Amino acid sequence: MSYEKWLELGLKKGLEDLQIFASRNQSLKLTIYQGRIDQHVESDVESVTLRGIYQGKISSIKFENENEDAIEGMIDRLISNAKALTADEPAIIFEGSESYPEVNQETFDFSQIDMADKIQLAKDLEAGILGQKHVKQVQTTTYQETANETTLMNSKGLKLHRSNSYAYAYAIGVFEKDDDIKTAYDIKLVKDYHAFNLDEMIQTTLEKGWAKLGGSSVKSAKMPVVFSNEKFGELLATFTTIFSGESAYRNLSPLKDKVNESIAVSSLNVVDDPLHPDAYFQIPFDDEGVATAKMPIIQNGVFKGFMHDLKTASIFKEKPNGHSFSGRISPTNMVVEPSDVSFDDLIAPIEKGIYITELQGLHAGVKTVSGDFSLQAGGFKIEKGQVTTPVKMIVLSGNFFTMLNQIEAIGSDLKFGLNNVGSPSVYVSELSIGGDDSKAS
Repeated sequence: MSYEKWLELGLKKGLEDLQIFASRNQSLKLTIYQGRIDQHVESDVESVTLRGIYQGKISSIKFENENEDAIEGMIDRLISNAKALTADEPAIIFEGSESYPEVNQETFDFSQIDMADKIQLAKDLEAGILGQKHVKQVQTTTYQETANETTLMNSKGLKLHRSNSYAYAYAIGVFEKDDDIKTAYDIKLVKDYHAFNLDEMIQTTLEKGWAKLGGSSVKSAKMPVVFSNEKFGELLATFTTIFSGESAYRNLSPLKDKVNESIAVSSLNVVDDPLHPDAYFQIPFDDEGVATAKMPIIQNGVFKGFMHDLKTASIFKEKPNGHSFSGRISPTNMVVEPSDVSFDDLIAPIEKGIYITELQGLHAGVKTVSGDFSLQAGGFKIEKGQVTTPVKMIVLSGNFFTMLNQIEAIGSDLKFGLNNVGSPSVYVSELSIGGDDSKAS
């Protein structure tokens, strides 16, 4: 039975509308330890989510490894679930957007690369780090690849398809010097297997590890802080829920009544850009079939509006903007727009500050509703406009919403993380640093 037959069956059983969201995810994971394969896992999983409207109520059901013989029972369960619902929320199956953006990126077939080559890549990555100065061991080396295909169809005639593939590799080195032990790694994600640069990955991991050794704490104080591009992106990613229409609907976003109000310095611009050329993924439509488009989140310091799925767009009487993914509202590619200020020029005015390159506890130490955060951190001292010695054993504290109004400058070194958030380095005028005053230098 084809998906068209599933739709026909659902309507015949009394559903007002039905949507089929089918995906196939193929993955390979290899881990290497001491030159041997520690883990080799391959998976090929097909899953289907049915969303249907019955008597004005919408429900969904998800199952794996679709079985033609079981589909009638799944539709019956979908109807039964809808009958049990008591919540009075919008029930919408989307008829489709007027147009959809084109993704001009080719999908690389990683399966065409011989397995032996992938294993050797991981072994060579481990071997290139082992035996180097101050390297005690390589904790683990990982190679992972994923290919995903998605098909979306519904009873209103909508038919969409998207696909994506990528691979990444990294090795966690353990570095030791004078009883100071640190770990370091550099994740390289590629859309084409041939884009892996083994020498660069090894050298970057070594330089990160060496730079961390010999660190000391600092005296507790409020001082200027510069976040690395990676770490500001991670902090912003933790707070993306505040820009969700669902959070606003549930009164879990302090921005609920602040649309078109200033919430940050005028130099800050944050956009959600599904087709950003530097992002790892380009996304033409969301899981409800709504076309994605570039959307300002913060423009010249002004909050411009929430990300919506079909339900919250209906509640707020706004147009859906393509942000429904995996059953929740999420950004496509959220980007802090860079300036033309180099990193050296960014830190040049700072007489005494901290350059943050490590953050821990981003979930436990962050309160997204109030904006308060208190995080274990590490990095380097900034002295007279220069990055100098490593810093460890500090706690970085502040308030996210206050911090947005304390941004002094934004760098040019835009970088995307694996969380689909991109940011350059960001200089904040003042945050609280909790150090070990007895051991501070």
